[in-house]
Amino acid sequence: MNDFDDIVNDWKSVSSEEIKMTDVSNSLFEKLRKLQRKIIFGNLLMSVSFTAVFTVFIWLWNANLFKERSDNFYLGLSFMFALLTVTLVMMWYRVLFWRTPNDISENMKAFAVKMLKKLRYFRWITNVFMPVYLVMLAVGMTIYFQDVLQETSFQTKLIAYSLTYVWILLVGFIMMRKKQKKNNKEVDPIIENLEEILETFK
Repeated sequence: MNDFDDIVNDWKSVSSEEIKMTDVSNSLFEKLRKLQRKIIFGNLLMSVSFTAVFTVFIWLWNANLFKERSDNFYLGLSFMFALLTVTLVMMWYRVLFWRTPNDISENMKAFAVKMLKKLRYFRWITNVFMPVYLVMLAVGMTIYFQDVLQETSFQTKLIAYSLTYVWILLVGFIMMRKKQKKNNKEVDPIIENLEEILETFK
């Protein structure tokens, strides 16, 4: 009789743990899906805006093919084109999953490991890559201005450089700080949940 009671208690314990794990996985997956929608929507907006910028770059390049331009003109355009292309690819790599998993509770450990890598990369983009991107964009604009503004007055150059650096660096870093605070509120708790889940498998 005692053996039967032990079996029943073990079964109840396993069942309650499975139910708890399923509830946790469902709640966590909803948070990830919500974040996924935000990432894709943001990437689509970025893709549209970058496409417009690429179109301007191509137009500037073609419009000046038969004009006397210094190497800085083409170097600046090429540098910024490459920078924006790499940035766009890296932003799309943040997408958490391209196909919605059927049941993450079946292989929760593998799913948690994969999502942790993605979310840490997501955080790295904001904290490390974005400052580098802003500085590199300012460098690209500086190279481009070396040609475009070479025959303008000192006052015009000063205004152009000042407005460009203020917009890129100041506005860019303000937006980056807002994004970091948003990550602290939305992304970091998910990372903590995933780390807690992985601890249960050790």
